[in-house]
Amino acid sequence: MKEQKQGIINMLIAHAMWGIYPLYWRFLQSIRPTEILINRMLWSFVTLLIVIISLRLVEPLKEAISELLANKKKLALLIFAAVMIGINWFTFTYAIVSDRLLEASLGYYINPILSILIGVIFLKEKLNKYQVIAVLIASAGVLFLAISHGAFPWISLILAFTFGFYGLAKKLIGINPFLSLFLETAILLPISTFFFTSWLIDHTSTFLQPNIAYILLLIGAGFITIAPLYFFSQAANKLPLKILGFMQYIGPTLQVLVAVFIIGETFGTERFITFGFIWVACFLYSISHLLQKKANEKARI
Repeated sequence: MKEQKQGIINMLIAHAMWGIYPLYWRFLQSIRPTEILINRMLWSFVTLLIVIISLRLVEPLKEAISELLANKKKLALLIFAAVMIGINWFTFTYAIVSDRLLEASLGYYINPILSILIGVIFLKEKLNKYQVIAVLIASAGVLFLAISHGAFPWISLILAFTFGFYGLAKKLIGINPFLSLFLETAILLPISTFFFTSWLIDHTSTFLQPNIAYILLLIGAGFITIAPLYFFSQAANKLPLKILGFMQYIGPTLQVLVAVFIIGETFGTERFITFGFIWVACFLYSISHLLQKKANEKARI
């Protein structure tokens, strides 16, 4: 019970940070999204390196690297994961600085439902009737938004797809998630270093401006990215799926509240109907987890 309580606290911290950290990126709204992404990649690598050294994970890191070099399939999956998280970070940053946080939060509501489909297609998992209905309802919600809004909800779907396939790659790689994330940022390091240096050379870098606040915020992007992942990883192994399933919606729900009540985005009828579809689908998805857990418990008796 003590472990579960600590797990719940860690999970609440992680999702609270994911829910409100869009406000952090809004302080950087005047900076181009590509520069925010490059700094996020670069300083995430630096932050993770400090964490790995502090937690004495250098030896496990060496073992993970040896395993990946010996397994070309896992190495390819790691590169794929790096690409997926890079696209995800850029899309989310673009959504924040362009006042489209509601579209971003919708993507993270869709993600668990999409993960079900990814599991069926790539891992040959089977759907129960509640999951089938959840997928159909979520699809109907996205289709309604596309038709009524007159535009394809590409931000929502890119975030859902990239994070869904990122999760699949991480599952198939099967190494410590923290070490995996460090190696992903290491793969992206040549790109981030190249652009960071290029902008310094051509004098277009924010680091050359006399604004210390922007510089500190860009450096802090590494901590802001890694901190919720740390608390999430601490909680994931201590909580049962029935709790994890329900708690994963805290982040996008907080993002909706931030978008509407702080940023001032409009939550019109079309979006309300779309989110209604997704909320029902998420509820059915969570119910399916509970029923599956009960079925597994009965099978053990």
